[in-house]
Amino acid sequence: MSAGQSNSKTLLVLGLVFLVSGIGVYFALAQPAEQTPPALAISPDTSSAPISIPGGTYLIGNDAGPRDTRPARRIQLKPFEIEPTEVTNAMFAQFVQATGYQTDAERKGYSLCFDEHSRQIVRRQGAHWQKPDGPDSSILGKETFPVVHVSWYDANAYAKWAGKQLPTEFQWEAAARGQSLGSDFPWPVDSDQKPHALANLWQGEFPLRDQTLDEFHGVAPVASFPPTDHGLYDLAGNVAEWTSSDYAEDSYDLVGEANPTGANRSDMRVTRGGSWLSSDQTGVSEAAVWYRGKLTPESSTNFTGFRCVSNGEPAR
Repeated sequence: MSAGQSNSKTLLVLGLVFLVSGIGVYFALAQPAEQTPPALAISPDTSSAPISIPGGTYLIGNDAGPRDTRPARRIQLKPFEIEPTEVTNAMFAQFVQATGYQTDAERKGYSLCFDEHSRQIVRRQGAHWQKPDGPDSSILGKETFPVVHVSWYDANAYAKWAGKQLPTEFQWEAAARGQSLGSDFPWPVDSDQKPHALANLWQGEFPLRDQTLDEFHGVAPVASFPPTDHGLYDLAGNVAEWTSSDYAEDSYDLVGEANPTGANRSDMRVTRGGSWLSSDQTGVSEAAVWYRGKLTPESSTNFTGFRCVSNGEPAR
């Protein structure tokens, strides 16, 4: 074999080696990185069977309440099912394990927290659903606590994954009020128990001192207090709950009578039920069944969570 032929073969072999290597690098770089869900040491699902809310006529609003709760109206709702508790850390962990989902707070690197020292709502770096008090905190051992630091978008993503929806604010109020026309809270009007025995609320002068008569300062495990007649827990206090409804101050002037969903468009979403920060020192409690809170949909806090409904219709 001549030297020229030998050199040609050598160059051909080297060319093939580089070609194969190049193809391997191309495919390694071209393939999308596999999203491995985080390994969360969270106990199994703690959810229980949903509660059926019958269709019929329900009262919404309060003529003596804030402007955005007036006028009180009667509406017609189709039957639906609602989860008995707020979505827990364990339930949300299953969603994250299955999808690799990252919450808005995780992507942004911060969330909103009530700060014990300044007694204000502050932006806390490193706070998210798995680290509710910041980088040094954890949810391990808190599987049955409601998930917090979830935005409206996060809550909606979970609901869709679960094959459910966020409730409209009117479904939420119907579930909380029942077909009673007189109660301001999810417990009977004639209850002889004090509010601190019925819900996780702020007792004392907010934000100076929480007397913790309910034995909790901060979020409590779900179902720590008695259920409603329907078998629903924590509709007053603990964490405020996202709804699917857009917020408008004049919603009750405009909403239709049959299965209303809320305002047509808004920069805010309605929250319901108040939270562990709610007090009635101003004469109006955020924990009242008719009280309408509001947040921008990208907001996440250590006092806001959610629960889901099923009504046989596509998620909004």
